[in-house]
Amino acid sequence: MTRPRPHGTEPLPSDPSDPDSTNVSRVTAIRAAGDQPGLVELEIDGVVAGVLPKADVDLNEITAGLPSDDPRVVEARQAIEIRATRMLALDLLARRGHAAAELLAKLRKREVSVLVASLVIEEMIEDGWLDDAAFARSRISNWRAEGKSEAHCRQQLTKAGVSDALITTSLLEPALIEQVSSPEQDAANESLVRIRRSIQGSDAASIRKIAARMARRGFELDTIRVALRQCELDDSMLDEDFDPEPDA
Repeated sequence: MTRPRPHGTEPLPSDPSDPDSTNVSRVTAIRAAGDQPGLVELEIDGVVAGVLPKADVDLNEITAGLPSDDPRVVEARQAIEIRATRMLALDLLARRGHAAAELLAKLRKREVSVLVASLVIEEMIEDGWLDDAAFARSRISNWRAEGKSEAHCRQQLTKAGVSDALITTSLLEPALIEQVSSPEQDAANESLVRIRRSIQGSDAASIRKIAARMARRGFELDTIRVALRQCELDDSMLDEDFDPEPDA
């Protein structure tokens, strides 16, 4: 028979160190992960929390019955999350290159904690999996080959989280300055040289006039863009609703 409590008293809270406490989450098992001898499986309250390398956990320290908020268990669970997040990051990188900030944002969207996502990004930068400079050079090279303007490259790299300084440096790399050669491109380049004798300005109005005159001579817009860039003129002036109207 249960003895009644004196009036006005409250039940004592459960003692987290009490192994009989029912409201404390605990380790229920830590064992080899199936047919993967180098990995161990951590189980909390009968549910597998994840796997981690055997070298990352001391099996003499983490045993069944240990509370899940024990620092040793917390560290093991974080190691599990870091390992899973790194695998996710590598999977995303296998699909295409990413800037560090862009990959961090994708991990956060998948509900990875700021701490773990940041740790994984730092590790991947140190290991050479992430390199914003190489990413910027690769993307600029591809976009330039597609006839995209400097403004387009800058906008897309900024959106990916690449710094302004790194974007500018990458855009000015000699290896990324186009050296396109074809009969059509050579003719466009020569046409531009001739047009520049009468239109010498480098402002937006002048560049639009040059482009309009070249368009009337039959050159495609992508060819005109390349010719402008090879003459170190800003082809981004043609990005917004360019219409090759006759120049005055």
